[in-house]
Amino acid sequence: MTAGAPDVAGRLARLILAERARLHPRDALEVLSLLLGDRVQVGDASRYVYEYGRRAGYELPPYPLAGCGEIREFFADQGVRNVPEWYERKLGVGPQLYAQLAARTVVVVRDGGNRRKAFVLDAVRHCQDAGFANLSESGLARTLAPDGLAELLDRIMAFLLGEGAPAGEPVATAEGSQGGDSAPCEGAGTVRFESPLF
Repeated sequence: MTAGAPDVAGRLARLILAERARLHPRDALEVLSLLLGDRVQVGDASRYVYEYGRRAGYELPPYPLAGCGEIREFFADQGVRNVPEWYERKLGVGPQLYAQLAARTVVVVRDGGNRRKAFVLDAVRHCQDAGFANLSESGLARTLAPDGLAELLDRIMAFLLGEGAPAGEPVATAEGSQGGDSAPCEGAGTVRFESPLF
């Protein structure tokens, strides 16, 4: 990647934002997916901990809780004892949302500085058999209404451009999370929870 590449990416994201009235959200999703590649992962929110561990170089088997592989080393290196504690410390997910993760989708975005932000969506919106996939392969374009897809893309671009949540849209937090103590609002849109940076 050349020295000017991050500026080009930022300019492309700003262009997408400026032209969003003319772009269908699915077109914007395709452009972002092409631009970001595997820096955006979509999949089962309850399985992200294992995807994170594997991408960090740990050998985790398909069923990590079987006790084999490097799951104990991963937890020790992360400073946690178990999966719920990892979600709480790393993503800020409190007990109420943690109990619902198997029925939710997570979209995790990594910026140029290798910082991540997770967006937990309101239902199973990913391809079940795909594991974790990039935006265009994830199935989001088929399962999210255009308004929900536009909301998600706005939040992703705001994060990548170093901006806050879009105007008029508060960041939802889960009960007991580090980010606040109010439960996600059912009328808040497709994104039910936005993690702090991790």
